[in-house]
Amino acid sequence: MDDEQRRYHADLLESARQMKAARLRSRARPRGRYPESRKIPIRLTLSTDVLCAFRATGPGWQTRMDAALADWLKTHSPE
Repeated sequence: MDDEQRRYHADLLESARQMKAARLRSRARPRGRYPESRKIPIRLTLSTDVLCAFRATGPGWQTRMDAALADWLKTHSPE
């Protein structure tokens, strides 16, 4: 293998390493606290009738439940 081929293979290897590093970086979670606008997945226990009522509204029911809770917080204190 001549020098030009070695450089070509070395460049390919370095490019592959950089692509792998970029993929790993993109999977990382943000550090620190989440911004207020970010939704955080949690485990929540609800009564059957509440859950069924929201699910019956179709796709986006979790977003509507979030909006209903946010609206409730405007007039209530979560004590």
